Amino acid sequence: MNTMPAELQTAKTFFLVSAIINILGFLGWGTSTVVGGIASCGIGCLLGFLPVVNIISSVMDFIAYNKLNTLNQKGTFSTVQTAAVFQIVTIITGNIVSFIFGIIIMSYLNKDEVKNYLRDKEIF
Repeated sequence: MNTMPAELQTAKTFFLVSAIINILGFLGWGTSTVVGGIASCGIGCLLGFLPVVNIISSVMDFIAYNKLNTLNQKGTFSTVQTAAVFQIVTIITGNIVSFIFGIIIMSYLNKDEVKNYLRDKEIF
């Protein structure tokens, strides 16, 4: 099995798209938090955790994309799985696209073909 399964190719694309969407979400929620905090004398700052969720997910997406792109680092499966979980968590910020991508990637990771490919590459 020398060629990468189509599921991993698709997951790479999903991670890249999700990372970009999460950066935009970070900018939007960050701006809303600052403006809302100023306008409401600090009460709007209670939403300050939302941009943090987006930026953490974005960083994890880029790390997972890089690991899937190079396929030479141990722990690739667990990193991809963690990034997919963070994508699912972004539903609390209203990011439906990343939420759906995370669910799809988790279903891809449960396929034996994908697990066997990563084991053969010795990066599981």
